[in-house]
Formats: sequence, C-alpha cells, structure tokens
Amino acid sequence: MKWLNLLPIALGLGTTPSSLPPLHIHQTILTKLITSQRKHHLLLPPTNPDIIYSLTIPNTTTLSTPGPIYIQITAPTSIQWVGLGQGAQMTGANMFLLYTSSSTKITLSPRSGLGHFEPQYTSNTQITMLPGTGISTINSTTAALTNSSSSSSDNTRTTMTANFRCDNCLTWQDGTGTMNPKDPNFPFIWAYREGVPINSAAMDADISIHDDMGGIQVDLTRAGMPPQPNTSTTEDDQINPFTNYNPATDSVPVQAPSTPTSPLPNLTKMTHILITHATLMSLSFVLFYPLAALLMPLPISLPVEKFRLHMPLQIFTMLMTLAGFGCGIYLAYETGQLKTAHPILGIIVVGVLDGGEDGVGGVS
Repeated sequence: MKWLNLLPIALGLGTTPSSLPPLHIHQTILTKLITSQRKHHLLLPPTNPDIIYSLTIPNTTTLSTPGPIYIQITAPTSIQWVGLGQGAQMTGANMFLLYTSSSTKITLSPRSGLGHFEPQYTSNTQITMLPGTGISTINSTTAALTNSSSSSSDNTRTTMTANFRCDNCLTWQDGTGTMNPKDPNFPFIWAYREGVPINSAAMDADISIHDDMGGIQVDLTRAGMPPQPNTSTTEDDQINPFTNYNPATDSVPVQAPSTPTSPLPNLTKMTHILITHATLMSLSFVLFYPLAALLMPLPISLPVEKFRLHMPLQIFTMLMTLAGFGCGIYLAYETGQLKTAHPILGIIVVGVLDGGEDGVGGVS
C-alpha cells in the first residue's frame, strides 16, 4: 500500500497491526514531523511507551470539500481509558475515549470537552468502526519486535484497538471548533488513566481523572492519503488504511521538545473548586438560612437577645452563599455552561435571597 502516506500521532510504541507509518510523540509533548519511507528508530515516552495514536487524512478532505479522517487508538488493557482530542485545551475539544466494554470488545466514545471536567458524550460525531477494532493478545514474537515495555514471563500482553473513520471531524460543537487538513501546526491533546477495566458498553460511562496528559502540535500536511485510482463511493466507504499496519517497521521518528508547548488545565484544582461550591451552598441553604429564619419566632430563651444573633448569622450566611456562588459562576464560565438551567436558576435564587431576603432580614 505504497499509495498511503500516514501521519500517526503516537505516544510510544504500540502493537496494533496496520498499514501506515506512525508519528511517535513524547508524552510530555509535541514534535516536528520527519517524513520518510525507510525504517526509523522509535521514541519511547517515559511514562507509557505502549500507547499509539495514528491519523491519516485523504487528500480529497478539505474545509471547502469536507470528507473523512481516519484514526487509530491502541493501548494495553492495563490502561483503564485513553483519549485523544482535537484542540489545544479541554474546553471546546472534540474528543475520542477508548475503554473496554468486555474482555473481548471495546467502546469508543465521542465526547465534547466542556472545560476542566469529565467530557460529555455527543451523538453528533459521525463515526464508523473499521476492521481490526477490538481486543487482541500480542504473542511473544510480536511483542519483541515492537520493543514493548510490558514485562511478563511469556512476553505477551493484551491490547485494545479502535480503528475508525470520522466523517464530520473538520468542525464540531456547532462550528466553534475547526480543523484545517492543510494546517501545518494543528493542536491535539491526549490523556490516559491506568486501572481496573471499565467494561462498559455505555458511551457516557463515567471516567476518573487522568494519570497523565499532554498536548502536541501536528503538521497535517504530512498526513495526506492519496485516493486510489478508479475508486467508487462504495469502495471509499470500505477503505481501511490500518490494515497490516506495524508500528515497528512503518514508524516515523520525531524530535520532541523537553517542555510542553501548551500546558493543560489542572483538573484536581477544578474538582476542589466544585467540592467547595457544593459544600458552601449546601451549608447555606440546608443549615444556616433555616437556622437564621427560625431563630426569631421560636419560643426559646437565650442568654443574649435573639436579634443580636440573628443579624450576624444572616450576614455570615450571605457571605458564605456569595463565596459558593462565586465558585459556581467560575465553574460555569470555564465549562461554557453559563446559559444552562443550573447556573441561571442559581443566579436568580441567590439574587432574590441575598438581594432581598437579607435586606429585609437585616432591618427586621
């Protein structure tokens, strides 16, 4: 298949068969592509050299004449999930998550990045799975050829692979994201987590925060795949550029810089802000607002005047609410959800309570 010119986006050395040369990229970041037809040495990333992302784009696919792109993702089944995203950051990215659905099958979940949170499943991405998708066991000979980092007594390991065609991945999220196949410096993001297999066929299965992540810049002009002569539309639909692909012999090396070019957001920080928001708002509305409201009418005697407790308690609760409200607005802004029901309802409720109720309570 000399007519193929594949640009793979690779994290280390994988073991899934295919027919096109991959680009191997250091996991801390990106690279400059060197295209060649001869065999190259592989650049193994420090954290997990067994993950590969591969990409090829037919030369007929352009922004003016949209067409398909082809992607392969492969990783050991010791990886709980692995993801690739089009875009420079999570917010606004078009993502693909791979995880197991059983011991013999995989799930490929197209998702939209809304911010520093778990990406949400989207049914808008048009994906067709290609032959070679699934879970396979690599024998000792193949594992040795690919210089696998996995160690076992019989030198075998199990990998999950997704070969797929995306027919509308040049634009996503209502046009807010765009990929020009002629872009010499297009950003991708990647991430993965090790752990117990998810084993879910659900496209919206919950995933835990990644163990590692990074960003890469790719010269898409080197990913061109010339069309076969005299190819019909029906035959185009059956093209699988990953048939007989072997990364050990069909790889392209790259030069990776020592520092990331586009650092990704700290998801742990965002999770802490989310927990802070939920805690402050729950304490305000479940405990302190009712306590302040019931303090005055309850027929109980206190060592101090009720009013002297009621007013400071109302002010304290208002400040707590505003702090939680600020966290919520920040999260909604970062995830692009300010126009959804939860933030809108929160703005109305907090505005009424802190703008009206506390004013009345303060003078009562």
